[in-house]
Amino acid sequence: MTNRLVAAMAFAALVISVLSLFVALSATEVEPARSTTDVAAAATTAGARDEPATSPLPTTTAGAPADAATPSPTVVTATSAATAEPAATTTPDTELPGTPAAFGPAAGTQLGVIGVAYDDWLNVRDVPNGEVVATLTLQLSPQSPAESALLVRDAEAEAAFARIGVAGVTATGRSRDLATSTWHEVQAGPIVGWASSNYLAPLSPETALDITAQASADIDGDTSADTFAQLVDRVVATIASNEPRSRVRTASAPDPAGDLLEVIVDVVGQPDDSVRGYRLLIVAQMAADIRALGDNGGDDFTTDLGPYTLRSVLATPLCYSHRGISADGACS
Repeated sequence: MTNRLVAAMAFAALVISVLSLFVALSATEVEPARSTTDVAAAATTAGARDEPATSPLPTTTAGAPADAATPSPTVVTATSAATAEPAATTTPDTELPGTPAAFGPAAGTQLGVIGVAYDDWLNVRDVPNGEVVATLTLQLSPQSPAESALLVRDAEAEAAFARIGVAGVTATGRSRDLATSTWHEVQAGPIVGWASSNYLAPLSPETALDITAQASADIDGDTSADTFAQLVDRVVATIASNEPRSRVRTASAPDPAGDLLEVIVDVVGQPDDSVRGYRLLIVAQMAADIRALGDNGGDDFTTDLGPYTLRSVLATPLCYSHRGISADGACS
């Protein structure tokens, strides 16, 4: 009985640590301790940030996600979406708000959704800043990248009717500038609509640059922390920028595997004219194996799950849409 009570208390400690990560990363105005110039290339200031096109939900929540990225039983693949509504007819340029954008992705460019929390979504609208016709929700799986996807949902971000690749949003070649934002026309599964350029970027999900040694050096070798949130914040601060101010979002829920805990964090906004940001996979080792908390394996578990020790940091470059991405995943 005593051992089971200790196991339960240890599991509660893990839950509290994970929830604290959500709270820590939810603030949009995070002041990073410092930024790095090693990951980014030429130091030039990026353009003004666009108006958000996501829902008003908080980017992370301390409780159950308001829009959990879990496939509906009715989800079909984009290639077999025969039961979904047909793609909307595109609006002629003369009837669109704003003016043609000078910079935008070429027709056929594959884009991913970036800087949107796993429990939030990106709106796709009929015209720039118009009515919502569909939503896109990230479903990233740190341990099984092949299972990662984008869910195309209805306008209320509830029922999912298509499941496409992480970089499966296709640009049509049309972009529009409004007073404070830029929009790209895209096709996501059977849906054609407009989404804010603030949340779209070319990326290669297969590209993962190992920056563990650099991250460890940037935090002066301070690779252990009492909580997972503290360790993740420490790593993110080495990548985040003050000018332009980076947008930091938890792109996947923290995922335990044995004695490891993993999370994916998007850091969008870099002082570079081709690299827009990075998708970070941060892996830490816990002081105990989560498997010991199982119903049949908890009797011998007597150690708390902290401290957390950094094991690896992998970075996927996020590119500006008009610059594109090379075959090796680098921003051109």
